Amino acid sequence: MTLFNPLARSLRAAAHDDAQVRDEVAVENLRRLRLGALLALPVFGGASLWMLQGALGGAAMGPWQRAVGMTHLSAMGLALLLGALAHVALHRAPTGRAGRALPVLAAVLMLLLGIALTAFYQWVTPKFTPLVLTAVGVALVFYLRPPVSTALFAVAAVAGFVTLPLTQPDPALLASGRVSVLVIPLMSLVFSVLSWRKNAVNILLSRSLAQANATLAAKQVELERLASHDGLTGLCNRGEFMRRADHELLRALRHKYSTAFILLDLDHFKRVNDHYGHPTGDAMLRHVSALLASGVRASDVVARLGGEEFVVLLPHTDLESALRCAEKLRLRVQAHPLATDAGPLSCTVSLGVVEVPPRSRADVAAAYAAIDRALYRAKSAGRNRVKAGTLDEDCGPTEPARLVA
Repeated sequence: MTLFNPLARSLRAAAHDDAQVRDEVAVENLRRLRLGALLALPVFGGASLWMLQGALGGAAMGPWQRAVGMTHLSAMGLALLLGALAHVALHRAPTGRAGRALPVLAAVLMLLLGIALTAFYQWVTPKFTPLVLTAVGVALVFYLRPPVSTALFAVAAVAGFVTLPLTQPDPALLASGRVSVLVIPLMSLVFSVLSWRKNAVNILLSRSLAQANATLAAKQVELERLASHDGLTGLCNRGEFMRRADHELLRALRHKYSTAFILLDLDHFKRVNDHYGHPTGDAMLRHVSALLASGVRASDVVARLGGEEFVVLLPHTDLESALRCAEKLRLRVQAHPLATDAGPLSCTVSLGVVEVPPRSRADVAAAYAAIDRALYRAKSAGRNRVKAGTLDEDCGPTEPARLVA
């Protein structure tokens, strides 16, 4: 029993691989059948014309010549039919039953062609070139499952062994020929199994490589996203916001339009973490982030600066419009509590607003300093409110450092 264990494992592995690559093999076999039929047409046509040219000229023909010529002519018609069927199957159902059966049928006909031509040639010469060409051709052209190829070549060997005496009367040549018709299919079977195995391995390796490349590309995209976005909320992070804000302020200065900033902070957020735990605090941050992102225009930029602090960039927006937007965001957060297992958890925000006028050369740090002071006034006034700031106030030295840190 131990001698058969490796063989059993190999057979199970081959069956598993066959199930994995069956569709790709079916499509490739049909493509090869279509191309092979196209290339075989002039070969069979020329061979049949060569053999039958005497009859066309009125000359007498031997039985072997007539049989060989008609066999090539029939093979040309079958090649045309099989090529057309393969073309149709490729466009309709390449992995269906008909698509899988066509290459097997073509392999059977090729082997029958080789056996027939070999038998006919025995009338005049003991050569086995047709059987060699067709058997090796089947092994190399089609990727046949090992059980199928074993059955085909076994039947071909038996058929050749049985038909050879019909046209070869010489005992010595018959004995030698029978050995040949047994050895040729056996060697072709080995080629067929090796070809199928190599193709299956290549398909599986290509598939694994494609999956690895797709995974790598997805991770690369995720890394690029994390480099510019906050991992918890999905909003822009501080660095990405700085880049976009700098760019927007330069455009605003060039085209002379106002730009506004809103800085907001969740009120009493520490109590949420202390009373409900950090997972609930993270859920609250994600909840407020979604409310902010869906409450502004597509051209606006919402970012999380860190902790419970968020900032909104409003291009083409003056102070009055920015105050309306800030009030809308304040009411939006207040009206949408976070759903938790313990019930709805309400939250409010305090907001500071500043406008960078059309001709101002203020940078992001100066704008941040102004809205930070406005936010501080909103919190000092009782929280859950909006306060406006201006750029001409005295700017302390630490506020800009907070933004660039």
